Amino acid sequence: MKFLIIQWIRSEVTLEKLATLMPAQFKYLDELEATGKIEAYYHLIGQQGQMVIADVSSDEELSRLIGDDPLFFYSRREIYPLTTREIHKKYLKELLKH
Repeated sequence: MKFLIIQWIRSEVTLEKLATLMPAQFKYLDELEATGKIEAYYHLIGQQGQMVIADVSSDEELSRLIGDDPLFFYSRREIYPLTTREIHKKYLKELLKH
């Protein structure tokens, strides 16, 4: 199961707090990437945010992945389930037959 996670750091987080949290988060993201749990990571230019595509086997694993993030309490996020174009195309073909 793939999910798009868009995360923004809350504006009230101080620079001092970020200086301690960001290295921990980068280490965490490196570990997730090494284990295949993160397929892509991008920084959102001009924003204090990032975009991640997570590849997990369950909603429980997704919850753990998000909850273990060092920035969990210091950010807000939007989460979207993803599917491939081929699966979406198959679904639309079945839907339009009826």
